[in-house]
Amino acid sequence: MKTNRDFEGYDPLLNAVLGDESWQTANAAVKAAALGAFQARQRARRAMQWTGCVVALAVAIACGAHWLSRSVKPPQQIAAKPADAPREPLTQRSLTDAELVASFPEGSCFLAEIDGKKKLVFLDQAVERRYVATVGEQDPISR
Repeated sequence: MKTNRDFEGYDPLLNAVLGDESWQTANAAVKAAALGAFQARQRARRAMQWTGCVVALAVAIACGAHWLSRSVKPPQQIAAKPADAPREPLTQRSLTDAELVASFPEGSCFLAEIDGKKKLVFLDQAVERRYVATVGEQDPISR
């Protein structure tokens, strides 16, 4: 069941609703709105371009001023001191018994007198191997 509707009957009603508007008026209003939007966007782009140029110019001026301020300063003179008098040769200082024992981990060694000589005795062989290297037959720690 096909029914063809008669749309021509609605034309007078549609013409009555849109009677005060004509195509030219509507077309001109749309064109004006579109041109306003395009012009606003163009103004915003130009403002951004000018802002970028001003920022770039400010950076260039600041860098130039910094460079000029650095290059204008006279070079600083380094004053040469007269050579100090030669120092006395360093004398070897010997450790006291307490300083010697304190240079190793606490409780790992002690001083003992064997045959009239002081000797450093380690309680743990691992600590002795870590800190003492023996040279030949002579004990490097004995005095």
